[in-house]
Amino acid sequence: MHTFLYNAYAMKTRITLTIDPLLAKRAKQLAHARKTSVSALVETYVRTASLHPQNPKRPFSQRWAGKFHIATSSAPDERLEALKARYGLDD
Repeated sequence: MHTFLYNAYAMKTRITLTIDPLLAKRAKQLAHARKTSVSALVETYVRTASLHPQNPKRPFSQRWAGKFHIATSSAPDERLEALKARYGLDD
């Protein structure tokens, strides 16, 4: 069984990226701190990034739908009754 090995000396393809100047400065600082190049940072990110995110970002309403329930209490709560009436909620 063969495992994918990355050959650091393989021929490379040059691409052009257009990014915010402050982000470019940050990328250079990050690369310097890691003792590598900006190209290597981008290459590593792309190599490890998944094409199929495990947890795609869903809207807040979808993530939390059905998670909240109205608490029942023996004492009357005027605010709760007003909210239930306003939003058409039943007990």
